[in-house]
Amino acid sequence: MKRLLFLGDSLVEYGDWATLLPDWAVQNRGIAGETLSGLACRLDAELESSPGFEVLVLQSGTNDLWNRDPCFPAIYTSFLPRLRVLVECPLVLCSLAPSGIAPQETIHAINAELARLAASVADCTFLDLESPLATAQEAVFLADGVHFSAHGYQLWAEALQSCLRSLFP
Repeated sequence: MKRLLFLGDSLVEYGDWATLLPDWAVQNRGIAGETLSGLACRLDAELESSPGFEVLVLQSGTNDLWNRDPCFPAIYTSFLPRLRVLVECPLVLCSLAPSGIAPQETIHAINAELARLAASVADCTFLDLESPLATAQEAVFLADGVHFSAHGYQLWAEALQSCLRSLFP
C-alpha cells in the first residue's frame, strides 16, 4: 500500500481519509485554523516525523482567505520550491474550494495563480477542486459554508483518486 502525507488545515484534518482513500495509507497532518505561514513554520518537523511517503498532498489557504489575506499565494512562491528541495516524491497542490468566505471571482483568481505556481515546480500537480464542487448537485458544504459535507469530501476524494491514478498508473 502506497503512503500519502496530507498537509493542511481543518479541511484536511476533518476528512476520513482512510475510508475515502482505501488504497492509500494516509497520514493526516491537517490542523484546524492553520494558515499557510503556520504550515510553512512546521514543515521541517512534519517531514522529519513522516518518512517514507510516496506522495505529498497539500491543501492550505482557506484560513488565510477567511482572515482576509488575499496575498497568501505569494507565500507559495517560496514554499513550493522549498518543498521540492526537501522531498523527492510527487506533490499535489489542491485548489481552494468555492466556499462562501470570499467572492467566487477572488477564489477563481487565486486558484488560477496557484495553478500557475504548481506548473512552475517540477513534479507538482495542481488539483482543481473548484470545478467539481461548484457544479455538484448536492450540498458540498456544512451550514458554516466552509467545511465539507460528506458529499463534498467524496467529490474531493474522487478528484484526488483520479489524480493519484495518473501519477501512479
